[in-house]
Amino acid sequence: MKRSLSIVLALCFSVLSFGLQAQSLEELKAQKEQLKSEQAAEQAEADAYDARLSELAAQIEKLSGWQTGLNGLLGLSFNTSNNWQANANRNSASSILNVGVSAFANNIKEKSFWRNTLNVNVSWQGLDNDTKDDVDGGDFLESRNGDVLILTSLYGYRLNSEIALSGLGDLNTSVFNFLDPGTASLGLGATWTPSAVPNLVVVVHPLTYQFAFSGLDGVDSQGAVGAKLRATYSTDIVKGLNWTSNLGAFLPYSNEEFPITYLNEDNAEVMDEAGLVEWTWINTFNVADIWKGIGVGFTVGLRQADFEYPEGLQSYTALGFTYGF
Repeated sequence: MKRSLSIVLALCFSVLSFGLQAQSLEELKAQKEQLKSEQAAEQAEADAYDARLSELAAQIEKLSGWQTGLNGLLGLSFNTSNNWQANANRNSASSILNVGVSAFANNIKEKSFWRNTLNVNVSWQGLDNDTKDDVDGGDFLESRNGDVLILTSLYGYRLNSEIALSGLGDLNTSVFNFLDPGTASLGLGATWTPSAVPNLVVVVHPLTYQFAFSGLDGVDSQGAVGAKLRATYSTDIVKGLNWTSNLGAFLPYSNEEFPITYLNEDNAEVMDEAGLVEWTWINTFNVADIWKGIGVGFTVGLRQADFEYPEGLQSYTALGFTYGF
């Protein structure tokens, strides 16, 4: 009898102990979830403080003086084949070097701003279709297949937070063929910097004089008064992928055409007529900080300028590693 009673009491104690353990486990889980909820609320509040501090720091930096930045792009490609039978040129060698620089220097104050930008892209290509013969493949440094130099300087005095009276000077040419051809302009008008889109700058200068330097034999350089339009924008498409776009155009008020002579795609001499309407649009995509500050950048440039090449669109592309300073 005593033994049976002991067994019953043991069973009751075990059930009670299990129930207490189960209750305690549920309480611990509930406490854990409560702490996680409180942690999330505290983290959200901390993130809000961090965002506000970053915003204030950026505003203080803008109002305190110059902000500068420099981004470099380097693209390299080396290819060789030696008795590779599947290759159209079984014994050949090719090399490509692309160097790009994008820089800015801005001084943005409460009542005025001064924005300066520089874009440079130069590329070289070497090719030897037959490394077994005695014929040289050509001078690498003279085989440029890309050469761009664009410099702008924009000063503005604010009428309000979004509209400013402004003056713009810009230069669009190449490094090694400086102003041969190229354009240079000075103009006055207004600049719009919408507060809803902080990285957008739109320039409308209806009073602009632009001079087009001729790169063609027998064609005189020309100048005209017209309207200069310019828009720049930068944004992060997704985290780590930045897009920067620069669009500029000149529309002369009197687009008188003049005779030009140039070489077409078949290197045949062509006589034509052209005016001074021109536009340039450059887009850069940058995947930043893949490894220790090194990223990957891709740039595509489009240009239409009849006085340089009446037959159609000009373009260039650049792909390579980037590094921001």
